[in-house]
Amino acid sequence: MTVEPDLGSLYRLAREQVAELVRSLSPQQLETPIPVTPGWSVHGVVSHLAGVATDAVNGRLRGMPPPEQTAAQIAERARTPTSIVLREWERSGSQLEALLAKTREVTFSPVTDAAVHEQDIRGAVGVPGNRQGPLVDLALGVAADLWMSRIESAGLPSAGAGEQSGPSIVGPDDAPVRFLGSRFELFRAIYGRRSRSQIERRFVGTDDPAAYVSLMCVFQPAEFDVIE
Repeated sequence: MTVEPDLGSLYRLAREQVAELVRSLSPQQLETPIPVTPGWSVHGVVSHLAGVATDAVNGRLRGMPPPEQTAAQIAERARTPTSIVLREWERSGSQLEALLAKTREVTFSPVTDAAVHEQDIRGAVGVPGNRQGPLVDLALGVAADLWMSRIESAGLPSAGAGEQSGPSIVGPDDAPVRFLGSRFELFRAIYGRRSRSQIERRFVGTDDPAAYVSLMCVFQPAEFDVIE
């Protein structure tokens, strides 16, 4: 019997990890551009995350926001101090946690969004951390299941992912095609936080890695190589 994840608790963990990180940053670091989300600063990412929670609990959002709504979330908080935006997120986020904890509709997106953006901030300011744990596991598991399903539907040879030796992180151990990398590298690649060429270079066992990249990425790959 499959045990459903406690999305409320996981969302609270994601929010608290991001808030702890952001509160440790200087005013200058809060204005650091986020390379993988062009036009956003650290403050902009926090504004987006707070906006998602506020819009969700007020019935203005189902799933992830479209680009115009995301832009509005950031613009509306552009002149608000980051500390105030964090307090807004604490209030609305606590309400969203309660909704996620009791809903029968499994909604992973607020949790995975926060998990991905935490690492976006960490990569931008050079403060690595939390590269393993339940948030990465959840975000990776959701996306990897979809990737495996797409491969099967496309009629491609099966694929797995993992280190050069050892069991697969996802997919069968004997899959003829393999993405070589750690859980963290797969997590960042699958959410478009690596360039297409970076991702393709990690594939072995296929002459057409592009076919697998097109199926694996939740978001389009970055336009440039990303080193974290």
